[in-house]
Amino acid sequence: MKKRTFYGLATMLAALAVMVVSTASWVYVHQDETPEELLK
Repeated sequence: MKKRTFYGLATMLAALAVMVVSTASWVYVHQDETPEELLK
């Protein structure tokens, strides 16, 4: 029972981590304009 609970928790956390990282990468890659910091 304990092993199954930890396996499920680890699976959910891994899925959440992949979702957060992929969302951030997608938003970063698809920026339309150059940030002001890079134009200096």
